[in-house]
Amino acid sequence: MRRVLEVDGGKIYLPDLLVMSMMQRSYGLVEAVVDCVDGYNLAAAAPLLRMQLDTLVRACYVAHVPVADDVVTAMLKGTEFRRMKDADGKPLTDARLIELAAPHHPWLPPVYKETSGWVHLSLNHLRAAWQITGDQISSGVPLWPDVIPGKLWLELLEAMTTATEQLFGYVEMWESRKGLPLGQARGWPDAEPEPSAR
Repeated sequence: MRRVLEVDGGKIYLPDLLVMSMMQRSYGLVEAVVDCVDGYNLAAAAPLLRMQLDTLVRACYVAHVPVADDVVTAMLKGTEFRRMKDADGKPLTDARLIELAAPHHPWLPPVYKETSGWVHLSLNHLRAAWQITGDQISSGVPLWPDVIPGKLWLELLEAMTTATEQLFGYVEMWESRKGLPLGQARGWPDAEPEPSAR
């Protein structure tokens, strides 16, 4: 975090406010997901991944909007993303942000959709709560560790890792452009986060 703030002689720009809040949020989410995985708490881990994806799509939008200051200024005035509009005049709903992020992060839309099923009480919760084997039905609170396949945990962790790495790619992008005229960037790091096929 310090490195981002030290660029351009330590001057603070409006996007720094957003970048730092995204970094803090990401750190907290990663830490919480690790705790959830350690405790076999899928009902909390999946929505936390969804929150990280929310941060990633917003970072993607801000990185590609002509003037990031406008977005931050609107946020400081209390305007939610969904109340802002993109260059085509479309509201920046989650669906629109995902649509705009998809070319840069093609793996994201299906993961976002799947994790959204864990935010609100849904079929995912019913499936996880009840185990049916032949004519036997069982359940337990908390969720039994052996109920969730190891593959699902690996997919969740892989998605969280990918989202976090790509989010920090946008942080590095800001770092490379901070304080420079529009369209210019320092020679470090890469100016665009690499999309991942995951």
